[in-house]
Amino acid sequence: DGDETNRETVTVEGTVSDANLDYVEVNGREAAVTDGSYSKRILLDEGENTIEVVSADLAGNISEESVTIDVDFTQPEIENLTPTEDVYINAGESVKFEFDSEPGLRATYFIHMPLTNTVANATELPMMETSEGHYVGYWTATSNAFAEGAVIEVKIVDDFGNETREQAEGKLFINVD
Repeated sequence: DGDETNRETVTVEGTVSDANLDYVEVNGREAAVTDGSYSKRILLDEGENTIEVVSADLAGNISEESVTIDVDFTQPEIENLTPTEDVYINAGESVKFEFDSEPGLRATYFIHMPLTNTVANATELPMMETSEGHYVGYWTATSNAFAEGAVIEVKIVDDFGNETREQAEGKLFINVD
């Protein structure tokens, strides 16, 4: 009860034990029962969903259980991502990048170095939410980083696991004079 998901369907499973079982229904639709176990796949709507399981025996005795699940399968949006123009930096200098989205997200970034497979390609680094829905990150060039056109990619994930990625228009030129 109270679970969260970003899926459009869920499989409801459980067990029943009654020698004279008549049926098991999940949200009004009959579920297949095999060896005391039932399973029914149902569609979910965005928002709060109540899942009701009803079982009945041949004598007319009814048992009911219900749970609520919150559903959000909408990806968060990234707006106003900067830099929008190329940035030239040298060792010790930093680049600031920022964007707006909904508040409370997990925001991270990657620096994709062109034509290399360096560690900066794979490292996911955290961003900070400096005001409601406004996220900021900084990356400082090291003396051994060289790039002509490195790409900043940001990633956001909401509490439901919905993920959005976007690359900044402006590229990084690092230690190229």
